[in-house]
Amino acid sequence: MKIKFKPPFRYAVSASVTHALMPGVYDVPGDVSAELAAKAIRYGKAERLEFKKVAPENKLAEVPETKAAVGGKTVRRRRARTKPDA
Repeated sequence: MKIKFKPPFRYAVSASVTHALMPGVYDVPGDVSAELAAKAIRYGKAERLEFKKVAPENKLAEVPETKAAVGGKTVRRRRARTKPDA
């Protein structure tokens, strides 16, 4: 997961020590811990970056314009009745 910090994010490490994360894109949990990333998102200082999956472009078969030719629902048919011997 990646997060993007918009403004600088300052956080306290201990009572007297503070650190700051400058604006940019960071990996979670590589560059930033998951706990710190959750706090930054909750405070509105960062946002999650979503990546959309892209379908491959090398299609082998052409897609038909209508799905009627591809195949429809199977139709359940009754069995033909036998004629009685009378």
